[in-house]
Amino acid sequence: MKIALLQADAITADIDANLETIRQGAIKAEADGAALLLTPELFVSGYAPVELRSWLAAGGDSETEQKLQALASDTEIAIAASFPLLREDGTATISAGLWAHDGSEVLRYDKVHLWGEDEKATFVAASDAPEIAEWNGWNVAFQICYDIEFAEPTRMLASHGANLVLVPTAIDDDAHYVSDLIVPTRAAENGIVVAYADHARPETDPERFTGRSVVASWDGSVLGKAADAPELLMVDLPEPASVPGLSSNYLRDRRADVYAAWRESDLPRRTAP
Repeated sequence: MKIALLQADAITADIDANLETIRQGAIKAEADGAALLLTPELFVSGYAPVELRSWLAAGGDSETEQKLQALASDTEIAIAASFPLLREDGTATISAGLWAHDGSEVLRYDKVHLWGEDEKATFVAASDAPEIAEWNGWNVAFQICYDIEFAEPTRMLASHGANLVLVPTAIDDDAHYVSDLIVPTRAAENGIVVAYADHARPETDPERFTGRSVVASWDGSVLGKAADAPELLMVDLPEPASVPGLSSNYLRDRRADVYAAWRESDLPRRTAP
């Protein structure tokens, strides 16, 4: 299966313009044979937590999900997109959804680990258990940006059978180590594929985003990686049945019961003589 990662520039609170950017990427990705287009974190609204507060307070865009559903159906390619979700109680989450090529909803997810004070002041952190969806021969799950930097969520997803984790992200230039090191590590330690899509690095504010969208395979090898400029990254994934696994099977050999006992106990300590 071939997938595409949209590394591009979004305009804050201009839903229609950002959806048009996604549309153009989807059209090209579908023409080039991709089955899925993955977009960055909050690309639909633009990643700008402070600026989005007033926009969300005014009601945001209640039709975002319907527009993404229609976009997937119109372009005949599955679309994984991240957007701000305004809830009935007036709070908002950083969310993501996957819609199949016919527009049907495949998967939904709300971000668990908020990053920085701006995100925490604008959004609420989710705590619901994430879903895993069977789609196109893969068991697919979401993480969003900071979520993938914690080992536990991805390990939990893999232990429940997920083998493709989609990660919309918005990460600054100081954190390029995430795409360089952490994403391949998450893939290798769980024997899965991880796709990580960031915003393009803006020429006017080069420290805001790093770009470097990447797809890492089950052994930590990089299947495809973008530079920092706008790019539609096309990547061929291995067939799930063909993934041989590592010589060390971490999921099989881990001792979760032992770790749980350690967590519940006071670990013995020694003092230096």
